Amino acid sequence: MESSILTFILEQAFGIFALICTVVSMQLKKKRTLMIYQTASEAFAVAQYFVKGAITGSFMTIVAFIRDLVLTKFDKKRAPLCFLILLYTVMTILVIISWSGPLSLLPFIGSLIFAWSLWYGEVKWIRLGDAVGNSPYLVYTLLTGNYALFAMTLLEVISAAVGFIRIDILGKKKKKATRKRKK
Repeated sequence: MESSILTFILEQAFGIFALICTVVSMQLKKKRTLMIYQTASEAFAVAQYFVKGAITGSFMTIVAFIRDLVLTKFDKKRAPLCFLILLYTVMTILVIISWSGPLSLLPFIGSLIFAWSLWYGEVKWIRLGDAVGNSPYLVYTLLTGNYALFAMTLLEVISAAVGFIRIDILGKKKKKATRKRKK
């Protein structure tokens, strides 16, 4: 009994830390810092899945962790295209291995979208890719009845959308207005 309570507390703590790192990352302007927070989020998510005993989730998240770790190294330039192709290949193999029907396509498609935005490397596209790529996860979590993960993913999508609007749309308008006043 005491062990199951500790396991539950660890699962929730790792999940909360993952969520905090992701939400904070979407509000950052520098790619390197954003990627460091994303990598930390994936590490906490891996720990959460392992504690929960969700091995398939652990494997997909380990791939995301490695993806983020590698892409953090490419702060000023884009990673080679062969890395994206390798990433897509690994994700495809994992979805085939863990296939449980057409519903499996939702997280797969979301992962493909977000992986592309991370590979592309511009922070505004990372934020947009996070919001768009996590949208299929929202549907997936609802249909699978994982309401806690739905709430976390919804917060992540909202954070990414707010960051995109606040920094990439409104921030650019402010810069343009400031430049016009200086002239």
